[in-house]
Amino acid sequence: MPKRPRMPFPRPLPGLVQESLVCLGLAERLREAEIWRIWPDVVGAALACRAYPVRIINGTLTVAVSSAPWMQELRFMTTMMKEKLNSCLGGEVVREIVLKAGRVDTPIAEVPEKITAAPPLTSQQQALIEAASASIADPETRQAFIELMQASMEQQR
Repeated sequence: MPKRPRMPFPRPLPGLVQESLVCLGLAERLREAEIWRIWPDVVGAALACRAYPVRIINGTLTVAVSSAPWMQELRFMTTMMKEKLNSCLGGEVVREIVLKAGRVDTPIAEVPEKITAAPPLTSQQQALIEAASASIADPETRQAFIELMQASMEQQR
């Protein structure tokens, strides 16, 4: 019986997958698919909720824009967006960006309200809270009551 040839060392799975994608001609399509993942990071949250990539065909990226004023604004930014996308993708994947009016289904990013520290309660308010909580025997309940009263008084200001 003939001896079988010696088996080479096992190859890492990511390398095999990458090689298979190249052989099948899918490596470029996989790079193009990265556009949807990196879009919010490249254009920013404010813009990502008003414009979203729809498709890419032969290097032409079609972007749906929620309104005409935003479309006008984006016309001036297409070159910058193309450069940033290609930089993140590691090559010239996007050759042209076409804007079209369309519905953008991404949720609008909420702008966090500026949180300002409330000024401390006055000594009169502290005394009122202490007097009201003095009759509560259970320490855990008393502490919860004090915190509730403090939050209520801070909210009223």
